[in-house]
Amino acid sequence: MPQAANPPSSLFRQIVLFHAVTGIIALLIGGLLVHNALRGVVWEEHQRSLLASGRELLERLGQEGQAGLARPLSPTVARRFDDPAGSLRFIVLDPRGDVVLSSPGAQPGLPRRGPDGLSPRFEEGEDGSRLWGLTRRVMTPQGPFDVQIAQDMDIAYVVLDDIAQTAIGPVLLLLAAGAATLLLANVIQVVLLLRPLRRAARQAERIGHGAPTRLSDDALPIEVQPLIAAVNGALDRLDEALAWQRGFSEEVAHELRTPLAILLAELDLLEAGPSTERMRRDVQNLAALVSDLLEAAEAARDAPVGEGVFDLGALVADAAHRYGPIAAREGRPIAVTTPALPVWVRGNAESIGRALRNLLENAVSHSPPGAAVELRMPVGAAAEALVEVADHGPGVPKAERQTIFRRFWRAGDSHRRGLGLGLSLVERIVRAHGGRIEVGDNDGGGAVFALHLPVAPAPLSAD
Repeated sequence: MPQAANPPSSLFRQIVLFHAVTGIIALLIGGLLVHNALRGVVWEEHQRSLLASGRELLERLGQEGQAGLARPLSPTVARRFDDPAGSLRFIVLDPRGDVVLSSPGAQPGLPRRGPDGLSPRFEEGEDGSRLWGLTRRVMTPQGPFDVQIAQDMDIAYVVLDDIAQTAIGPVLLLLAAGAATLLLANVIQVVLLLRPLRRAARQAERIGHGAPTRLSDDALPIEVQPLIAAVNGALDRLDEALAWQRGFSEEVAHELRTPLAILLAELDLLEAGPSTERMRRDVQNLAALVSDLLEAAEAARDAPVGEGVFDLGALVADAAHRYGPIAAREGRPIAVTTPALPVWVRGNAESIGRALRNLLENAVSHSPPGAAVELRMPVGAAAEALVEVADHGPGVPKAERQTIFRRFWRAGDSHRRGLGLGLSLVERIVRAHGGRIEVGDNDGGGAVFALHLPVAPAPLSAD
């Protein structure tokens, strides 16, 4: 039993799910960051408060050494440390680590030691009590003394008044970083959700260039699928209209060909004269117009490419051989130059040959009598083959080189025979083969049409 295709997803559901997941992740990460930020702020404020409370003790120890501890502390500082029921404690250790002085109730929580000696910052006393404190080393005349100042955080009236004011900066910074992160996440989400639409746009650009003729709705959100279906429906209607036009043109051209051939045959039976010649020219022009109608119907189809490999040099020589007599009768011979080694190209040789014949016909029609038309194959880039058709006519103005390959373009000469489909058909054929066509100036006057086609590996039979 074939496996069912994945159901189309909903763009709305993807957006809601993405925002929900992003919000949860942002809440978890943001909560952790805010917690760490506030914890850091609390520690900074707590450290500032402890150092401010013990400043007199630290300064006296640093200036007078152990002798400065013999005098009582000022009443304000003494009230902070001398109350056994209070929250602040301190202890002073000499260079040997012996206790020199301590506040009431400081022991057994202090001193707080860690694996590497005295703890520089701690949240628990030696006896397991909730003592938040720090250690400061003070250089004295008797050597380095260590002072630990701590606060019992279990005391109900412990309040850090400046936390809110100090924390506002880090919290705002975190909120700004969170907003920027959410904005970046939304941008990434939009980019990811628009990928199917961009893929559909690229498919639309390739329609008519050898790619599939309809847009695929695979992996597209259900909200976009009605638009894709409407576009494909419009393309279906356009194809039906074009098919009807092609069929009508082909039927009319085929119906007119036989009567025109009969007319030409009847005219050949009439006596030669000015009137007969005028009638023959008119019928010939009408027959050429019918041929152009058939060519227009053929040009409306995509040029066939195929997977065959052929020698482009041999095809160029064959095109010059076939069209050479016609050009010679009009007094414009064809000078052909081809490489000695084969130049292999992948595609449909008949289509490329038709493009070359159209370019030769265009060059012959624009060259003055007696001027040769050059069909040559100069050395191009390593990955492409180059064919040039050069004439010595009036050339193509730069302003018209962008429009010369449009259908029905005839260089402003409305009296010239034909529908102006030749160059348009050439451009379609070359583009279908993965190449490009350019027009430039010929040395000594005239135009040069250059066909660039990708080369292909030599076939095995040619080795």
